[in-house]
Amino acid sequence: MRRIVIPLLLVMCAAASGRAQKKTWAALLYATQSYMQHHLWNPSTGNYVLRADYPNASGSDSWGITIVLDADAYMVSEGLMTPEALKQYFVTSSMLYPKTNGMTGARIIGRRGDQIYVGGDDDLQWCAVLAHCFLVTKDSDYLSAAESSFKGLLDLGFWMNGVSKGWMWNTADRRPDGVSTAYGALAAARLYEITGENVYKQWTVASLNALRTPQVGFFPRDMMVAADAALTAFEVSQDLSLHTRAMELLNSAVTGGLAMLHHEGPGFRNPTDIGDLADGLLHFYEVTHTARYKSLAEKFILYFAGRRTLPDIAERGFFSQYDTKGEPMMQGTYLGIPDTVPYLSEVAEMLKLFAIAEKSDK
Repeated sequence: MRRIVIPLLLVMCAAASGRAQKKTWAALLYATQSYMQHHLWNPSTGNYVLRADYPNASGSDSWGITIVLDADAYMVSEGLMTPEALKQYFVTSSMLYPKTNGMTGARIIGRRGDQIYVGGDDDLQWCAVLAHCFLVTKDSDYLSAAESSFKGLLDLGFWMNGVSKGWMWNTADRRPDGVSTAYGALAAARLYEITGENVYKQWTVASLNALRTPQVGFFPRDMMVAADAALTAFEVSQDLSLHTRAMELLNSAVTGGLAMLHHEGPGFRNPTDIGDLADGLLHFYEVTHTARYKSLAEKFILYFAGRRTLPDIAERGFFSQYDTKGEPMMQGTYLGIPDTVPYLSEVAEMLKLFAIAEKSDK
């Protein structure tokens, strides 16, 4: 009898611990959501503003919008948000930008005379997130937007076929870069997952192969996004070469990410750079059930939240740069915004991470 009771008690304790951790993630999510509603939401436009010190700004941020949509999709999958609320934000945020083909295509972020500015990294991530929204809701509007964005970038010549192949950074810089190419792989992999069309598998493989050639920057977060893409395409195709590539990229991403966290030197320690590491690791955990991937993901997430109280997060949000001890640095700027000012992308990234972590603790 004892040999039966002891394992049962262990299982019950593990289940109780899992429920407690799930509640912790949910509490962190709600605190972050509270910060966003009180400091970043502009009710007159139905959008989040770029930075907390301009709460009444009329516009938003293309990158931040993408991350919010991703977070919302995870919350819909967990029943923490309705599909209707996700759709409403998709509509209002999409309306902020004209598209390369009128109502469809890639988002035009800015104009200067006859010149348009389109961000490859911004829109390939948006495309990947729209595919995620479709996978959660099965609403064809998201799939249509994802495919038209992908095609819009191709039509603009964002895929480079020179000596160094890959996805172009933006319309002002035609060099291929790591983040665009990695998100190009993920967008294609998710479209392959949805449609089963081999052309998207070919785009996934081409993008992953391009990352072996010189790119403008190829950082741990980019490696993890690419690993996520390879794993997604492997799940559909069972092509073992994709599994091998996924594991290569995963190991490189984790090694580089841990070094970036704990050693002084170059490399940004901020939610968006570290967040994609946790995001990818939790996908690997979901597929393989390898506990190490989950614990590593939580390590990355708690780097930014482990020393914070819920009221503090609800009042102050999250910041752009952190030191090796996980404390915010307040004496510089990041992407032109003072480090003392939380802005949409970094706060939304934490919202997304808490939503994914909450989902993983079932």
